[in-house]
Amino acid sequence: MSRIAAFLVAAIETVLLGGIFLLYPRIARKGLLFGVYVGEERAAGDDAKALTRRWYRGMAALLLAGLAASAFLAAASPEPAAALVPPPLLLSLGVLCLYLLAYRQARALAPPGPPPPAVAPLASGPRTPTALASLALALGAACGLAAVAFSAFRYDALPGRVPTHFGPSGAPDAWREKSFFTVMLLPILALALGIGLGGIAWLTAHAKRALRRADEGASLEAQVRFRTAMTRFLSVTSLLVTGMLTAISFGTIRVGLGESEGLGATPMVLGGALVAWALGGTIYLAVRYGQGGSRLERAGPDNPLTDGLADNRHWWLGMFYANRDDPSILVEHRFGLGYTINFGNPKAVALLAGFLAVVFGLVIAAVLTQ
Repeated sequence: MSRIAAFLVAAIETVLLGGIFLLYPRIARKGLLFGVYVGEERAAGDDAKALTRRWYRGMAALLLAGLAASAFLAAASPEPAAALVPPPLLLSLGVLCLYLLAYRQARALAPPGPPPPAVAPLASGPRTPTALASLALALGAACGLAAVAFSAFRYDALPGRVPTHFGPSGAPDAWREKSFFTVMLLPILALALGIGLGGIAWLTAHAKRALRRADEGASLEAQVRFRTAMTRFLSVTSLLVTGMLTAISFGTIRVGLGESEGLGATPMVLGGALVAWALGGTIYLAVRYGQGGSRLERAGPDNPLTDGLADNRHWWLGMFYANRDDPSILVEHRFGLGYTINFGNPKAVALLAGFLAVVFGLVIAAVLTQ
């Protein structure tokens, strides 16, 4: 990779990542201010506006610093590709520090006393379509099992050394001694991610609704539309990841057996589609819907948030929700885009812990194998 190309890629990464955080105040639910519920009236006041302006200035400084770091690393690093990783990591660390400072300042604006009373739970109402999420979950399991079975069935026929890495052309450029991990690691990862990502999409379709009081159903309609769009986004993401990893798993075995010279174009096409979909979809969701459908709501000071989002007692640092009395598995983020788990629900914690244990266990095994 040339130095100019490395700088351009690092700069694009920095701008896209920083741009999403820069626009956060414009996509947040009304009444929320950097992870804190301050009330709809205070969120529109002068103190909140001053805090938001400080956020914009801080993010602009972080973006400029990220671009400068990208240029410096691309020019000074012996390997230009090394400039791709540090700028996004440094930007993310800067955003975290800036957020924690804004969160502490927003806490001072939180209204005293109990949160607004919750809206009665809805026993009926518009449902989020789950067909695509169910398809993503089923195909994730089916394709992952097929990749595992295919690799296991042809394991004995593989030679003593197998391909473990492929270049941009799809041809192998690294080989290792055949072992259970070098052969079966990727198919098992395809199975785990296929089920995990498909399951996340399905759970998103059933996530808790965060409604407003006395808003004539506007927040419910916005929630349904946002949750439907988010479910579709995650479902397609799951399908693309499943397709890419399954194609690589099958291709790796075929290359190892000498039946093919490379992976072919399919994994590369799916990988490119995945990157474009993830970046483009995130930007579209933020601009079109906003967090929780905030850009679709007609919220005012007389329509306060309820149902967990308005209760500061159950949120740690404005990002982690824990409420043992709430049976929900997924709840809407206060800061960010999408949903987070209820850490007060043992089922939610067990699901997250199991998924992370499998994924990180496989990653660690891959590192040790290499």
